[in-house]
Amino acid sequence: MPVLVAGTNGVMALKVTKITGFPICYSQIDRYPDGEKYFRFACDVSGEDVIIFNSMHPNPDEILFETILIAETAYESGAESVSCVFPYFAYARNAESVRGEATPIHAIVKMLKNAGIKRICTVDFHLQKNVFGIEHTDISGMEKLAEYCLEEFSDSFTVIAPDEKAVYWAKKFAEKSDSEVIALRKIRIDAENVIIDPVKLVLGGDVVIVDDIVSTGGTVCQAARIAKKAGCRRVFAACTHAILAGDAMMRILESGIEGVVATDTILSPVSHVSVAETIAAALNF
Repeated sequence: MPVLVAGTNGVMALKVTKITGFPICYSQIDRYPDGEKYFRFACDVSGEDVIIFNSMHPNPDEILFETILIAETAYESGAESVSCVFPYFAYARNAESVRGEATPIHAIVKMLKNAGIKRICTVDFHLQKNVFGIEHTDISGMEKLAEYCLEEFSDSFTVIAPDEKAVYWAKKFAEKSDSEVIALRKIRIDAENVIIDPVKLVLGGDVVIVDDIVSTGGTVCQAARIAKKAGCRRVFAACTHAILAGDAMMRILESGIEGVVATDTILSPVSHVSVAETIAAALNF
């Protein structure tokens, strides 16, 4: 029977144990005075299939190293295999680059494979494909987000994808809500600033802006202003991963968005939808 290691997303791991009946191993993660990481299993994992739950937020570099440390320690302790559930997987914004620009996902893939990770489960992985070279299951929180929006926000709405990349998730969302999908076009200026092409739209009724990640809020705020200018009645926003960096939540509310919902891949004030059941169903290794 798999043994779950809480990692950085212990709440999610606990929810999954209640659904699956898998045991959870509460392990000791600490630091030495000089900042070095300390890890110790608090249970016997010999002969077990270990599953590490780690959402890569808010410190992805540290969490990545922690994952590798846990995996190495599991094998040294006699574990049969090590798998990872990354409810939020960082460094997936870009798998290609211009000359001289880093593509961290390539280095991360090598590190995870070298650590002996056998399987990976993600939720709405930004790259929308398997780049790991091992078994990879990507599940989606869009159906549950749509259910929440239908119950809490509006019984009828238009779905807006704030850029071409978000169309993939907007369509998944719209399948559940039986809504029309409208795609906007985004031009990224730098890591924090974007411009959305102010296309001419005519809207009526309510709108839900759908994306996989909301970080600074810049993209969703611009999309909201375009929707308002196009004549919609109310604007809401739904995303899988609510990073909400800095004053993002304030910016979102000031833009006229009346409600925001996200899943619990990252715990936030708007994480009203749980994907624990969906993850539990995927853990059929």
